[in-house]
Amino acid sequence: MRKLFTAIMAVLLILSINMTASAKTATGDLTPKEALSIAKKARTHYWSTMIGHNLNNKNTTCKVKTFIYKGTDYRYFCTEFNTKKKLVSYLNEVFTLNAIEKGVKKYRFIEYKGKLAQPNADGGSLLDWDRAKGKLIYSKKDVRLYEFSVPLGETGERSKEKVTFVKVKNQWLINAIDAVK
Repeated sequence: MRKLFTAIMAVLLILSINMTASAKTATGDLTPKEALSIAKKARTHYWSTMIGHNLNNKNTTCKVKTFIYKGTDYRYFCTEFNTKKKLVSYLNEVFTLNAIEKGVKKYRFIEYKGKLAQPNADGGSLLDWDRAKGKLIYSKKDVRLYEFSVPLGETGERSKEKVTFVKVKNQWLINAIDAVK
């Protein structure tokens, strides 16, 4: 009887440890490695938005159509982002809704003739996020601020980029659409 009791207690202890570990993983903290992974994904989302189509979608065929609106040259987004709903859904994979709303205003995206459009502009970045290193510099319950040291092309210089992460519905999201250019 004593052996049975000991065996049952051992099984219960193992199960409770596994459940605690699983719960910690599901709601866990944001490590520098995870933060960098999210930042790199956010960079792709940012630049996909800025060029008007998903960079990871190799089958995109999109002809750039431009128009003048209130003295500004605009271009339509490709079909995968041609409505605000589609764009917000895509960006919300890595950015907070607050960041998206601010970004839409900042970059002057508009709906014109039923389609989403943006000012026609070129852009780019020399920041090499694949070789970035991050460190946590601020932590509060559901907010983390990381500072990333990011190589600036082949110059040998490094840029310091601060990125704020906010936990929303158990997912870490970035709180500025252009935090990771």
